[in-house]
Amino acid sequence: MNRMNAYSRQRGLSLVELMVAMVISLFLLGGVVQVYTANKSTYRFSEAMSRIQENARYALDTMARDLRMAGFWGCATFDPADPSNIQNNLDPAGPGYDPELHDFVGQPPVEGTENDGLNGSDSIRARGSLPGQANVVSPYNSPTSAQIFINQADFVAPGDIVLLSNCKGADIFQVTNTTNGGGAAKQSVVHNSGAGSPGNSSGGGGCPGVNPNCLSQTYGGDSSLLKLQSVRYYIAAGASGEPALWRDINGTAQELVEGVEQLQILYGINTDANTTAPNQYVTSAAVPDWNRVMAVRLMLLLRSPENVSLDAPQTYRFNGVNAVSPDNRLRQVISTTIALRNRIP
Repeated sequence: MNRMNAYSRQRGLSLVELMVAMVISLFLLGGVVQVYTANKSTYRFSEAMSRIQENARYALDTMARDLRMAGFWGCATFDPADPSNIQNNLDPAGPGYDPELHDFVGQPPVEGTENDGLNGSDSIRARGSLPGQANVVSPYNSPTSAQIFINQADFVAPGDIVLLSNCKGADIFQVTNTTNGGGAAKQSVVHNSGAGSPGNSSGGGGCPGVNPNCLSQTYGGDSSLLKLQSVRYYIAAGASGEPALWRDINGTAQELVEGVEQLQILYGINTDANTTAPNQYVTSAAVPDWNRVMAVRLMLLLRSPENVSLDAPQTYRFNGVNAVSPDNRLRQVISTTIALRNRIP
């Protein structure tokens, strides 16, 4: 009797029980998929936002550093109305000479164009020195010498455009040769004429016709050597085809940051003779005199490299205009105002 009851016990699940279990499993699996999808969307959104913020921070830091150095000529006082204390020895008839790049005396420290880049973006050019300088050491140059000695090795290289400055004046020339040494004179800097692009003019400086390597004065221990640059920022297609921020230094262009869709610029000028700060921000077309620009307001529109999950097309306000994203890329507007330290009285 006991054996008969054992065989009659249930040994499996009925079809109804299986179907109930499957339905419960589907609900549980759906919850897991939903959690995974939500986490993936959140991760992609956070990653896109982090990428945008990182690109924006790098772009603004790089641009700010170059713009703050615009118009810096060491301790030599530069007067745009009378720049005679700064001698530009670059050869205007030399190969590759471009006034936009090499006329540091006749061109303003900052100037820009309007709506001529990708997506109607602006561009800006800054002329000035790079951070850092080397001190001049003895033996000091004579009026007919083509050689300067400085206290830092490997500070400049052949082809660099430099400014030799003291508090009385300055000379601009291109380095044609360098040699590292010992003692106080860590590097010798040569500025011969007739070599390089654009090269140095023959008979230039303060004694034309006497010696082609002449500078405007003898530079002693109170003098410094600085590297000059003419740098331009603009928006163009990058290597991947995406819009990018480009940086052109002395005629050599490099892609700086990918995903920068637009760049708009306003220039702070002073229209009140009683103040020493900008009181009006205008576009480049409305700048009356580029030498009066004291600050630059940059506005960048950045976008994520890929689409993200958005409930609705993103709306944003850029350069005073409301806009709607044409795709599901995340966009962010970043702006900052940079004071041109060497243009504020």
